[in-house]
Amino acid sequence: MTVQLIEITEDVADRFHVLTEPAPCQIGDARMIIVDLLGTEPSWPLAVLVDHVCTAYAPDGERLQVDLRCREGLADDDLRDEPALRRVRWVRATRQALRDLTDAGEVRWSLPSDDPDEVDHPEVEVLMSGREPRAFRIYVGEPLPDGSVSLA
Repeated sequence: MTVQLIEITEDVADRFHVLTEPAPCQIGDARMIIVDLLGTEPSWPLAVLVDHVCTAYAPDGERLQVDLRCREGLADDDLRDEPALRRVRWVRATRQALRDLTDAGEVRWSLPSDDPDEVDHPEVEVLMSGREPRAFRIYVGEPLPDGSVSLA
């Protein structure tokens, strides 16, 4: 199987953004998991925090099998429960919760690290099904500081 990165149109990117926008309650749930985890260890890498939230709330390893182009008669709500869309929504909820905690001074970030698990990757690679599998990267937000996160 060959996977190649492709560019997507602005309207598809905008639709993906809308379909994966986390609700305030999801950001709150992500925040709760982050604070609970930070209470158990001195610090956690960003990637591990994101993974814990997604493991708790979203299926793992599911491919995106949905046509993101706008089509007549297809409501956004019909697409919101797609497993991969749910996972990206929880990635975005975790990132927003961390940004809120950072802005409030409730967490602090270590100095940048050489550990690849501690490097912020604000894009998500999504595989789309079809005759020829393909992938694209979706930018999910402003970068967060590099390093591990700990309670302030």
